[in-house]
Amino acid sequence: MLKLESNVMFSRGVEQTAMQTGTTAAHALHPARPEQKVEVVFEDGERVALRYSTWTEGLGWCCQKTIRVDAEQLDELHRALTVARHRLSRRRADKGEPPRPAQVIQLPSLS
Repeated sequence: MLKLESNVMFSRGVEQTAMQTGTTAAHALHPARPEQKVEVVFEDGERVALRYSTWTEGLGWCCQKTIRVDAEQLDELHRALTVARHRLSRRRADKGEPPRPAQVIQLPSLS
């Protein structure tokens, strides 16, 4: 399980580095809204966690949801995200919206 220090206050623009047990922060995705973020985190060497957090004045970043993915499921998750991205791009193109530039996200390796 995770142990986070709860007595630390963070300002909105400052990245949070909390004390954790059994996890390694891997990457934070750049959010569409500044009060939300998704982090990709290694857990126990065999799992990856996707953490959705929101900013709360007076509290800082608060984790709302965590999705744990076993190493064997990562390729399937990647394919599902790729299909979803292509479908969204197709719908935007069908509506006549200009294509958005791709954002490349460096995902961590499990080695």
